[in-house]
Amino acid sequence: MLRTLLIVMVLPVAAFAQTDYVITAKADTLRGEVRLLTYDNIDRLQITIGKKKEMLTALQVLSVYHEEKFYKPIQYDNRVVLMQQLKTGYLSLYAFRMQNQTTFDGRYLYRLDGKHLEVPNLAFKKMVATYLEGCPEVSDKVKSGELGKKDIEKILDEYNACMTSAKPVLAEQGEPKPVVNELVTAIQKLKEKISDQDFSSKKDAVDLLADLEKKAGRNEVIPNYLLEGLKSYLAPVASVQTELETVLQLAKK
Repeated sequence: MLRTLLIVMVLPVAAFAQTDYVITAKADTLRGEVRLLTYDNIDRLQITIGKKKEMLTALQVLSVYHEEKFYKPIQYDNRVVLMQQLKTGYLSLYAFRMQNQTTFDGRYLYRLDGKHLEVPNLAFKKMVATYLEGCPEVSDKVKSGELGKKDIEKILDEYNACMTSAKPVLAEQGEPKPVVNELVTAIQKLKEKISDQDFSSKKDAVDLLADLEKKAGRNEVIPNYLLEGLKSYLAPVASVQTELETVLQLAKK
């Protein structure tokens, strides 16, 4: 009797723990059946909650839990791809679907300092050793062949341990003061134009424009996937297309 009762009590917990879920960019948690969908520029997913189906782009999510695996939106080759999380740390390892493939056979190194690398098949020693130069001990092991591609998880463990024990380097210079250039002005005009509009993706568009304005003010290159995301958010708003086109053209200069 006690055993039966325990099984009954555990089953709902186990079922709940295995439910797919999505954490959105707004920090909302959506639980339901998830389907991962591959697109040219920005991956998407469909989540079914009861009888309701909702489509989200990779720009709209922070994390996805699907079939007992975690996925994160990662910028890769001017795209935003939902990659499978294999190992996390200062240096993380992700798996992704290579072109024209349905399985997650590609490997991608993602470092918190913003420098990332697709794990190469050719020139592995040279490229990975150079990428890991911040920790000479690990870099030398890769360069000598002591650690190879089959040891990729061990490479991450040793590199992350090395970086954890390293002394932090304090930045001597503060963040550069933003400038007002032609692109910044165009973004501000677009923000002003959409402020009076009412459409479903307005909040996402405003947040993205704020990010673009910061990048433009620092004279940073605007990634193509952000521009594609902006176009998708503003596609249903006919009255702002002229201002949108101006921003897109200036951002591509």
